[in-house]
Amino acid sequence: MQTFVIVGRPNVGKSTLFNRLCGKEIALTHREPGVTRDPLSARVRFGGKPAVLIDTGGVAFSPEEKEQAIADLTMATLRKATDLLLVLDGRSGLTPLDREIAGCLRKLGKKVWVIANKIDQEDLDPLAAEISELGLGEPILISAAHNRGIRPLRERLTGENPVPASPTLPEEPARRLALLGRPNVGKSTLANALIGESRLLVAPEPGTTHDAIDIEFTWHQKRFLLIDTAGLAPRHKQREGLESKTAGRSLHALARAHVVIFVLDGHSGITRQDKRIAGWIQRIGRPCVIAWNKWDLLSRSPGGKQTQALPENAVKSELPFLSFAPIVPLSARDGTNLDRLLETILRVDEEAGREISTGALNRFFQKAQRRLPPPGSGGRRLKIYYAVNEAPRDSASASAFRLRLFVNDPRLLVDSYERFLEAQMRKEFPLLGRPLHWNWKKAEGSALSGKRPLPSRRRKKFSS
Repeated sequence: MQTFVIVGRPNVGKSTLFNRLCGKEIALTHREPGVTRDPLSARVRFGGKPAVLIDTGGVAFSPEEKEQAIADLTMATLRKATDLLLVLDGRSGLTPLDREIAGCLRKLGKKVWVIANKIDQEDLDPLAAEISELGLGEPILISAAHNRGIRPLRERLTGENPVPASPTLPEEPARRLALLGRPNVGKSTLANALIGESRLLVAPEPGTTHDAIDIEFTWHQKRFLLIDTAGLAPRHKQREGLESKTAGRSLHALARAHVVIFVLDGHSGITRQDKRIAGWIQRIGRPCVIAWNKWDLLSRSPGGKQTQALPENAVKSELPFLSFAPIVPLSARDGTNLDRLLETILRVDEEAGREISTGALNRFFQKAQRRLPPPGSGGRRLKIYYAVNEAPRDSASASAFRLRLFVNDPRLLVDSYERFLEAQMRKEFPLLGRPLHWNWKKAEGSALSGKRPLPSRRRKKFSS
């Protein structure tokens, strides 16, 4: 399979071109240069043939440590490519940095496609003539922002280096895992540890990752798509524009994940922002595993033997609405408990895909009401007549377990009884790491037709 890597100096439109070729907005684009830092990949089809397209951070060759780290990541990605798409600003002409990048690409000995971007109209075509001086062939003139020249570019990429078609068995879809957490809790370090290579930029200061980065990897013959997201900072710390946009990307990654890995900093403890993120996970309704990171710092601290119960107690106390999520203490830096994390994720994902029948649900509620009848109020008592599972049946779109319960009067419900029912349900059914959403409805007319009431005790017979 061909791998096309987009490369160039900052702010020449690489991410805009990436989105055009993918056919949807995947990469974060912004007028501020240097938004893309980590390589961002997507599977595409050019002329019916599958390929991998990778967007990279702008190469600056700066003496600054972070810029050098971005350049190193980009160069490592280029070495794995089959084709290189060198994107230049066709309006501004060649710069010394463009020539330096072209020289580096020439040494790699790979096919280089020279693309002159930002040529919005035909009368601007002569501006790109200077680019031919690079000696890498005639440039392809496009405007990624205005979709000019994109179709001819696709045809050029398809026409060369044809790949013979061969029948292949359909692959099992990769399970999408979203890494979520506040800034600087070690999400990118954990991602690098899981995939076994330094694919993502890691720095001590928060805010290193801007976009949601998709990375495929395999563990024990299981395919995963790991989505490393930007840290979700508190709203009052988000500037207009970029930070709010990255927060939106992180929440979108949460919505499309099969399982969420909620990363907590075990050394600094649970913060107010952690509680907000946990609330989003519960409301959006995705199966969740809590990665209690920096466990190595706790185990080496005085009283380390007493820290074994710390994660469970902290989550139960500070994040009670996320207490359904299994907790895996780990160290992303040292690689401790990574296999245990993936084993837990697979178990959560498996249980999220298991169907719970309507009959089993209603038998459960009948038994639960006999065991502990709902509390009464004003001489009246809550009665559950019928329960319906509204969760999606397709395991590929795993979400919260959504229950609709038809009752005599939803106002008679008390929170303590709902908590009792949830605790009993989690003992009875496979709901590990899966949120439970309740929808209490007053039973009227058709809701009761053909349905047997599920009273907490035998109904009295009345005669006229």
